Amino acid sequence: MNLYPAVAYFRHLLTAGSTAGHGVHSPYAFDFLTTVVSGKTDGNIMKHTRDLRREMLSDTRRVRVTDLGTGSVTKAGEERCVAEIARTTAVPRREAELLSRIVQGAEYRVQGKQLRVQSMEHGAWSMEKGIILELGTSLGISALAMALAAPERKVMTVEGCPALAEIARGNLIRHGASNAVVMNMEFATALDSLKKEGQRISFAFIDGNHRGPAMTEYVRKITEMGEEMIIVLDDIHLTKEMYLAWQSLVASGVAPATMETLRLGIIFRLRSLTPGRYRIRY
Repeated sequence: MNLYPAVAYFRHLLTAGSTAGHGVHSPYAFDFLTTVVSGKTDGNIMKHTRDLRREMLSDTRRVRVTDLGTGSVTKAGEERCVAEIARTTAVPRREAELLSRIVQGAEYRVQGKQLRVQSMEHGAWSMEKGIILELGTSLGISALAMALAAPERKVMTVEGCPALAEIARGNLIRHGASNAVVMNMEFATALDSLKKEGQRISFAFIDGNHRGPAMTEYVRKITEMGEEMIIVLDDIHLTKEMYLAWQSLVASGVAPATMETLRLGIIFRLRSLTPGRYRIRY
């Protein structure tokens, strides 16, 4: 039994700050906390992602899972029920909705709109030429949330398991995410392919192959495909190895600012951003 997540949960609560922005001096970080983290999710996005989650939780189909990393850390390579996969590996509702708000908030800034506070930092990042990338599609719930949040942006989502990739494609099409493309590949191979194509990445969500060295390598490859971006890492508190990898990334100076939640690690690789390391109770 892996007790590390429970230990990490309580440790995080003891050291994390609120999402109200108290004591945060960076205008960008304050705005991010108060308008994105504490903001409201678009009603249409909530409806589609919650409908898809319900569909998958009641789906009795059985598929053979091909897991190229450590995946959910349980039952890799076995035949599993889709409903079980939805319960154990799909990104939780509040995290999926946060991803949509991050992507949507970035889109607002590209369009010259402000969420709340106008500052020099807000003009520092443009998603104009980059794609949205996800490593770890699973059933497509988080990909749907991001695709609907940025309908004019291409979303490339990578899934190593052929059966899950096929289900995700159908789910994304059925729920109107015509801007999302599912790549059935191993993550490193997909990143090499995208780089060879000359793709630029402006936002990335890494959710799969829960090994510290792999996560670090994916971040390295992603940062080679764009000057400015936000990278979100899932399950940083899943194992000690994952958390040590996260701490190593933070200490490496890969970005001027990072934010840590109870589940996610967020890397802000943006110009003219006030440096900061934040832990929040979310």
